[in-house]
Amino acid sequence: MAASATEEQVNLRLVIDEAKNKVLFAHAGKDFVDALVSFLTLPLGTIARLVANESNIEKFSIGSLSSLYESVANLEVKHFLTETCKEMLLQPRNSMESYCQNLKLNIDDTEKMKYFVCQNWECSRKTSGGLLSKFRGKICKCGKVMNREISPQKGLLGNNNEGFCHELATFVVLDDLKVMPDNFQGSMVDLLKCSLLSRTPLTDLFLRKKLLHKNSQLRTAFDFNTSEPGVIVGGEMMKVKAMVRKSNSKILYVLAEEDFVDFLFSFLTFPLGGVVQMLKGKSCMGSIDNMYKSMGDLDCYRYSKSPELKDKLVNSRLAHQFKLKKQILTIGELPTSNFSCYSVLYRSMHLTKIRDYGGEPWGAVYAPLSYLEPQSSTGDTYDSCGGRGFAKSPSLYMVTDDLVVTPNSPISAISLLTESRISPSDLEEIDISIGQKEALNILNASLISSSALTIALSQYIKPIGEFLPLLYYNRSTF
Repeated sequence: MAASATEEQVNLRLVIDEAKNKVLFAHAGKDFVDALVSFLTLPLGTIARLVANESNIEKFSIGSLSSLYESVANLEVKHFLTETCKEMLLQPRNSMESYCQNLKLNIDDTEKMKYFVCQNWECSRKTSGGLLSKFRGKICKCGKVMNREISPQKGLLGNNNEGFCHELATFVVLDDLKVMPDNFQGSMVDLLKCSLLSRTPLTDLFLRKKLLHKNSQLRTAFDFNTSEPGVIVGGEMMKVKAMVRKSNSKILYVLAEEDFVDFLFSFLTFPLGGVVQMLKGKSCMGSIDNMYKSMGDLDCYRYSKSPELKDKLVNSRLAHQFKLKKQILTIGELPTSNFSCYSVLYRSMHLTKIRDYGGEPWGAVYAPLSYLEPQSSTGDTYDSCGGRGFAKSPSLYMVTDDLVVTPNSPISAISLLTESRISPSDLEEIDISIGQKEALNILNASLISSSALTIALSQYIKPIGEFLPLLYYNRSTF
């Protein structure tokens, strides 16, 4: 494909079986594999946003994840703890941003991380400590707006080198995205779309020039065994009331409080690699599982820049400040650097300046900065904030089978029944408790089906009607 004037060039050699019109494998260097691996670092909300855009391949939806993202975009700000909470879900941070931002092919269009302090310098340079925010416009504890941007000293944000692989490393990438050591310029958004849905993404992208939806969508559900390591029985539980159609045993919607809605919203902040890890490499998302396993199998000394970097990829974490206080799923949060505000006082100016504007230096001040919580509207830090969440409480929400979230009201329920042409007599109310096992099933189903709740919570729905068998396939058949 031809590159535009603003695009970087990346070389990729394809070995093709012309008789079958199929890519056998690609010979790739660092730049292509770096871009491919960066898919694992993207938050699900970013992926939902990217695949909804037109490119050489038509836009599409990912299971119920896309409708979840759209419902967040459509919710009024008043339903969130702060305006920042909505921003965090629609523009989630990549915890590996410092490794991805200088890639030749970086498809993440999220704005680069910025840091803000109070517009009143006196607040930031107090020896008792000031506040630091990653979001513009937050309110400081002094009441003023935190809109003064600062630049952290170079090196404090960790590794700023480009990418993940060694400079001279070369690789063989199979059609199903298995990456192996070796002993183009194409649209990376198109490849992301193909890798999510197809078992042969390179053939679909470079030869067929399109994504064959009917052949690529995987309709399957994975039910976790509670005896597996890492699956906690008991612990935090969430309660929902499910409205089930008796005629086909399908969940129409559930009524839930803010804890369940926060849990669903948090999907948008999960990095793709972290999701595959939680699902034990069985996400059933096209060729993503193959790529994830390949990166885990690569020699971390010979082909990755460091063992620590490889660990960050295969054990992907949330960006700092994105983990819920009561996160039912086992995903970690990236630690962050501690900052101090360094300022120099000049005799002749009697002002504190970050840069040298002239005058005789009189002294320097190092004041520690504490991170302002995104959920705060009064200058709270983590220790003083009530907890991390997104949805405002106390509230009741209606969540449809494809994870569209709306505030609950009698009018909403009646409208849904009318639009779906469903009689109230066809509905049965079921109380369901959501633990980690059910939570993992909902996460998995949200990636592959537009009936996420029905598939994930099928064990609670009896009798099983004709609808469910059409959605279930044995994993061994794929």
